[in-house]
Amino acid sequence: MKRILIIAMAALAAIACSNRTTPASSSAGRTQDIVILYDNDVHCSVDGYPEMAALKAEMQARTPYVTLVSAGDYVQGGSMGAASKGGWIITIMNAVGYDYVTLGNHEFDYAIPRLKELSDSLTATVLCCNLIDLKAGKRMYQAYEIVDYGGTKVAFIGGATPYSFNSSTPAYFQDDKGNYIYSLCADTYYDMFQNYVNDARNQGADYVVALTHLGDDVAYDPINSQELARQTYGIDVILDGHSHSLVPERILTNKEGKPVKYSQTAAHFENLGVMTIHPDGSISLKLIPTKDFGKEDPRVRAVLDSLKAVYAAMGARKVGRNEAMLPAKNSEGDWLVRNGETSLGDFCADAFRAVLCTDIAIVGGGSIRKDLPAGDICYDDIFNVFPFDNKVSIAELKGQEILDALEFGVAAYPTDFGGFPHVSGMTFTFDPSIESPVVYDVNKAFVKFDGGPRRVSDVKVLNPQTGKYEPIDPARTYSVGGTSYLLNDAGDGYEMLKGVGKETGTSDLEMLEVYINKLHGVIPAAEYGKSQNRITIK
Repeated sequence: MKRILIIAMAALAAIACSNRTTPASSSAGRTQDIVILYDNDVHCSVDGYPEMAALKAEMQARTPYVTLVSAGDYVQGGSMGAASKGGWIITIMNAVGYDYVTLGNHEFDYAIPRLKELSDSLTATVLCCNLIDLKAGKRMYQAYEIVDYGGTKVAFIGGATPYSFNSSTPAYFQDDKGNYIYSLCADTYYDMFQNYVNDARNQGADYVVALTHLGDDVAYDPINSQELARQTYGIDVILDGHSHSLVPERILTNKEGKPVKYSQTAAHFENLGVMTIHPDGSISLKLIPTKDFGKEDPRVRAVLDSLKAVYAAMGARKVGRNEAMLPAKNSEGDWLVRNGETSLGDFCADAFRAVLCTDIAIVGGGSIRKDLPAGDICYDDIFNVFPFDNKVSIAELKGQEILDALEFGVAAYPTDFGGFPHVSGMTFTFDPSIESPVVYDVNKAFVKFDGGPRRVSDVKVLNPQTGKYEPIDPARTYSVGGTSYLLNDAGDGYEMLKGVGKETGTSDLEMLEVYINKLHGVIPAAEYGKSQNRITIK
């Protein structure tokens, strides 16, 4: 299978490099538009690439000045990315003809050595001004590049979010002693960015486009695109990603009180971004809904379909070995994961906590759909456990919010409930003889507690330093990993958790595969042969 994959990728790569554009240069006055096409947070939603390629070709028929950029998070977030560790995504992007990309936090998810491999195989130029190799004492990627479009010079400056340290895997940025060997310049971000803006202007740039993966969530991350505009000057446009925001055009204000245009395309190729610098010097931004564009590049479609055909054979790919069957149902076909703790639920929750590096993880039993068999396990086996491609989120929750969520999670017991909470990094007890204090609405969603006694008690959280469980502090903030269905979408009626999470772009399926790799390919019976008594039912 590996040989087939290599052959397929090599053959497709031969096609891939033909569509990158080098803008024309002229000393004469420019009379045609400069068009900059952009996307962000595609997260392996590969079916949008033929449309983007077709849009690029359409624009090239109108003007010689066309450039295609990405604001990051392209190699991870879907099965085609996970199956090839990003390689197939790079092959497709090369076929489309990207010119510049910056790094999203999830470009780091396959570790720095793989990031280097992917970057080397990408025909686009990677721009990232703030990723520093501390051992080598130098920046890993080019900070900016100036493009001359018929006498008009545009500088593209790339920047990644320092949040990558936490939203990817912190160990990837550290040595084996826990010392950071890479920096994303969190302490000097805005001053550093300003220096590169100044450099670009001194080199004759007429316009500066910040190609960033920062997000516009001011409350969640102090280093964000809003602050980048506010604390700098000389940037004309910020093409951003990370927060998956739908922003056709927004006007920010810079340090000098001047306007900065801002845009994001949402995520998953919902939209195709079009920035235009008109001959009169004005700048416009717009988003084209991908589903409405209605055109595809047949060459890119052929590349994509060829890779999909290879991927179709990947279901048989071995991902590890399981020493003991982990059940979702009993022998009569009744759900176990919807009304009690199971070894499979423990395993899934552990995967979330270990990969996301959170204090706690909570996984609803309804997300778990099939037993994980003993013996050699293939990709299809873990896909059948998590078949929905649920995206994963991280939330910062007070202890009391966690207590409320657990109370709601066990309210339906002994009735099967898809929101029954499987946990990692935490233990708790509940007493089903106590009438649940949960008040539901007509759709069985949480409304409030009626003030009566609660079922849940003796909740403890693992102290990683001591290895012991300690009573939860209702006033303390804990990091919690879970699906976006649970932590953003109020899935299964968890209204108290609606919108609390920050989506990572990773899928729950990827959590399992990465965790199996962390276990060196073997799910041990000693740890998962039976449930771990994290939940005690009185």
